[in-house]
Amino acid sequence: MKTRCPLCRRLVPSDAQHWCRCGKAMDSRCYDAHDDWCAVRSGDAWIGALER
Repeated sequence: MKTRCPLCRRLVPSDAQHWCRCGKAMDSRCYDAHDDWCAVRSGDAWIGALER
């Protein structure tokens, strides 16, 4: 099943999706960038919390 990456909005097929502990599925390149502001696992979690 394809889903849209919440960061870049591209369609990402299920075999290329990376799931974060916060519940978002995204492209691998966006997953690496997401690490910096994730609402669950980052020191800058407040940025991810505001994004929701």
